[in-house]
Amino acid sequence: MDPQHTGDLFKHLEKQNELLKEAHKTMSQELQKLMVEEQMMMHKLYEITVTHRKNNKEMKKTQNLLEGKETLEEASSLAMVPTGDEEH
Repeated sequence: MDPQHTGDLFKHLEKQNELLKEAHKTMSQELQKLMVEEQMMMHKLYEITVTHRKNNKEMKKTQNLLEGKETLEEASSLAMVPTGDEEH
């Protein structure tokens, strides 16, 4: 390697190192934001899923009542039995 260019090469490598460090910092911050967003979305998905499950159960009860497969007293007594799906 030519000794007169080593100084320029060293400066270039230092500049590249600084740029890479800055890129790493920026990407780490973006990753953190995305992880928080993912966590919030997963929590919202869970809430929607629980609500959907409850709605489906209520719809089945209503359908059974309309079809005469279940009486109003049976449906209301079943509604009082805990299913384990309730959020704590």
